[in-house]
Amino acid sequence: MINTNIRAYDYYLYQDKNAYGQPGLSDTVQGQTKLAIFTSSQSIQDNVNYQDCSYVGLTTDKNISDKYVIQYGNEKLKVLYVNPQGRLIQVFLKRI
Repeated sequence: MINTNIRAYDYYLYQDKNAYGQPGLSDTVQGQTKLAIFTSSQSIQDNVNYQDCSYVGLTTDKNISDKYVIQYGNEKLKVLYVNPQGRLIQVFLKRI
């Protein structure tokens, strides 16, 4: 069931820090990753770790990290937290 929802999405990466000490987002697409993205439930919103998350994703990409920003249609989603436990990796995403 999950495999039918997995799509390839372009991603950007946070890179070197700018003059203000903040990491800058790459201007160009850095690659593609496969994710199944779903809206999060209210129970996830109540947890401090996932408070800002709007979406939950599932992937088999072991390289995914909190430096990724996923292009999801017209929106960009920042990876906030990665849970690598289990066969599929859970990714918690925030709209930016």
